[in-house]
Amino acid sequence: EEGHRWSAACGLRHTLPTAALGCEPLAKSTGHDGLSVSLAGGPVVPTHAALLVAPTLCGHGVFATESLAKGTKLGEYLGQARSYDVWCEEIKERKRAARGSDAAVPFIPEELYAAWTGSGPADAGVVVDAFHAGNTMRFINCSCDPNATFTPFGRGYQKHSRLVVVATRDIRPWEQLSVNYGWYYDDATLQDVRKEALRAYNRDLAELRALGAWACGRQAAEARAERVPEAFSVGESPAVA
Repeated sequence: EEGHRWSAACGLRHTLPTAALGCEPLAKSTGHDGLSVSLAGGPVVPTHAALLVAPTLCGHGVFATESLAKGTKLGEYLGQARSYDVWCEEIKERKRAARGSDAAVPFIPEELYAAWTGSGPADAGVVVDAFHAGNTMRFINCSCDPNATFTPFGRGYQKHSRLVVVATRDIRPWEQLSVNYGWYYDDATLQDVRKEALRAYNRDLAELRALGAWACGRQAAEARAERVPEAFSVGESPAVA
């Protein structure tokens, strides 16, 4: 029931999984830190009807239920418009409280849902942060080889824009959507991403090996079946001259 209400509020046709109910649903972005959300660009770009949210190895992701052509608008990225310097200081305070250091890596969940929208007033920077509140687009995961991108539009007088997610290539049915949030632009961050990927791989290694052994066993069985004479396959003995 809660998942249905969340989806209805955000324009998601499919019900959001209960395990994904970690933020408030938004029908439009909200302004914070003295910022307003631009009205330029028209109404909120709706979430595409062919999208659903489903579990993945790293939480939840957004999947296409049908083919989507390159250039398709998938939905507007909604969240809280935040002053980048204020947002950064809040993230650092959370890190210092949690581990006594505000080092850039490792990441904390609170910083993984923010996307850059422009320089903002006084060139302090603005991000739209969907950690506490957002819509379906917040569940799109990051990739260094994405199939979608953030496209700015509706730039307002405070020098920041709105973001729409657009497919950068044709997307197959049941393919997961991904964008590049820009986490790979410094070496420390890149190394942290690689470390997390390696940890995930090692965690799944036993299952991967079991799957490989099963596939090899199946392949060997099929090869043996192809070599068995036809008489054997029907329970007969080969003729003896």
